[in-house]
Amino acid sequence: MKKILLALLLGASALGHAQEKPWLKPDSLYKYIQPFAIVQLWGTYTTGERARLTEDGPLEPVGDRFNFSFRRARLGFRGQPYRHLGYYLAVYYDNLGRDRYSGNRAGTNDAEIHVWDAYLTWKISRNDAATLTAGYFRPQLSRENITAAFAVNSFEKSSSQTYIRQHLVGKGHGRTMGVNLGGIRQHGRVGIHYNAGVFNNTTTGEEPETSGRYWSPLLVGRVAFTLGDPEMKKYGISYDINYYNNRRGITLGFNASEQGRTDAFSRNVAAGADLLINYRNLNLDGEGLLLERTTEGATYRAYTGHVRAGYNLLLHGKLFLEPVLMVTAFNGPAGAQWEGQDRVYDAGLNWYLNKKDLKLNLHYVWQEGHGRNGFTDEATFRKGDYLGIGLQVIL
Repeated sequence: MKKILLALLLGASALGHAQEKPWLKPDSLYKYIQPFAIVQLWGTYTTGERARLTEDGPLEPVGDRFNFSFRRARLGFRGQPYRHLGYYLAVYYDNLGRDRYSGNRAGTNDAEIHVWDAYLTWKISRNDAATLTAGYFRPQLSRENITAAFAVNSFEKSSSQTYIRQHLVGKGHGRTMGVNLGGIRQHGRVGIHYNAGVFNNTTTGEEPETSGRYWSPLLVGRVAFTLGDPEMKKYGISYDINYYNNRRGITLGFNASEQGRTDAFSRNVAAGADLLINYRNLNLDGEGLLLERTTEGATYRAYTGHVRAGYNLLLHGKLFLEPVLMVTAFNGPAGAQWEGQDRVYDAGLNWYLNKKDLKLNLHYVWQEGHGRNGFTDEATFRKGDYLGIGLQVIL
C-alpha cells in the first residue's frame, strides 16, 4: 500500500510539472511596471491676436499678454511582463493654465485628465520583422503625426499634423482604436520600416464614438526606406528627429490611407511622402501630403506639409545648442473641411542639457493666412504671433 501511495504521489507530482510547462512565466517585476512623467512648461508672450468679443460682432484686437501653462503634461506606465508582450498607458492634462487668447494653437484645460495612449504590443517574430500593436494610438501615417511633441526640435509641432489628424480620425489628438502590424529589417547600410493598420470609423465627430448610420474602416499604411544608419535599433511606434550627431542616415517614407463611406463623406484618402536626414550636426526633416475627400458628389483636395532644419552646436564641450527654422503650409479649396491658406514660421534655439530629457528653448513664431482653418475662420478668431520660452522634463 505504501508503495502504491508513493507511486501515485510521484505520478501526480510529475503530472503537475508536465502541466506547468506549457504556461508562459512572467518576467521580472521591474519590467512589469515602469512609471514615467513628462512635462512641457511654457511661457508665451502673444501680440496681434484678434477675436470676436461680442455676439455677431466683428473681429477685434485683444490685449497682448504673457501666459504660463503646462503645454503638455503626461503620466503613465510602460512594461513588458512577458518576453514578447508589452504595454503602454499614458494620461494627459495638457494646456493647464493656457489663456484662450494665447497665440499657440491649443485648447484650454480646467484640470481634466484623459487617456492619451493605451496599447499592447506583441512581438510575433524572433527578430523585429513583425510586431502587432493593438489599442488606442495614432495610425502610422505622416512622420509629424506619429512623432511625439517631446521629440520635435521646433517650439511647437508643425500645424500640418492637425489637418492630417482631423482628416483621418476627426480629432485633433489623432488617436483611435485599431490594430497595426509593423516591423523593421536592416541589411548592412540599407533598411526598411513598414506599418499597416486597420482602425475604427471615428470621423463622425460623435461622442461617445460611433460609426453613425454608415461604417467603413480606416486603412492606413506607411513604408520607409533608410540608407546609412537606421533610425531605431528595435521596432517601435515612437520616432526621433535629433540624434545628437550620432546618426548619419537618410530615411524616405511613403504614406497612404483610405476610408469608404461614413456619415461625414463618401470617400476619404490621404497620400504623401516624408523625409528625415541626419548628417553629423545637421537635422533636416519635412513632408508633404494630399488630403482628398469626396462629399455629396464633390471632391476636394487640400495640401499640407512642412520643412524644418536644425544644426547642433557643441560649445566648450558642455553646451549643446541647436538653432532651428521651420516653415509650415496648408492650402485648401472652398467648400472643403478646411479652406484657404495657413502659414506658420518658427525660428529659435534649443539648449539640450540631457538630450530631450532636459531641454530649454526660446523661439519666435509668426503666423498668417486667410479662409477657414487653424489660423482664422474670418469671423471669430485670428491667431497672433508669439515669443515662447519652454522647459521640457522627461522622467
